[in-house]
Amino acid sequence: MKFLKHIFTSIITASCYCLLLLPARLSSQEVETIKIQKEDPFIKADFDETNYQVFAVDKYGNPYMDAVKSFKITFQDSKGHFEAAIVGNTFPKKTINYLTKGRSKATNVCFKEIVAEDKEGHVQKLPDKCGVLIYPDCKNCDSKLKKKN
Repeated sequence: MKFLKHIFTSIITASCYCLLLLPARLSSQEVETIKIQKEDPFIKADFDETNYQVFAVDKYGNPYMDAVKSFKITFQDSKGHFEAAIVGNTFPKKTINYLTKGRSKATNVCFKEIVAEDKEGHVQKLPDKCGVLIYPDCKNCDSKLKKKN
């Protein structure tokens, strides 16, 4: 009986040590963290030549016409360097008239500091879009070019 009592006491003592040391051993393990990075909804901006609008494009190529909230338009001509900040996504009438009616050659335009906003209201800065050519109305083209064609 003494032997059984000794075995029983040893088992209980070993169990207590395990219960006391196990939580300490578990708490000494490092907790791993998961890093989540929000993916931007838009990847670039593009230009609608018929409506003179700048719009955002997602990674699947879907256009979002009303996502662009502001941008700067820049171009250079013989009169100097032109730059204007535009709120919204559409060119002002004055700029459209100058580029299409006031010129006889195509103009290379650059859109900078493009800001877009998604459906949840998150603001995102898009990369610059340069190398956009805006052609004048045909009636303003050089008469030399018309005769050649």
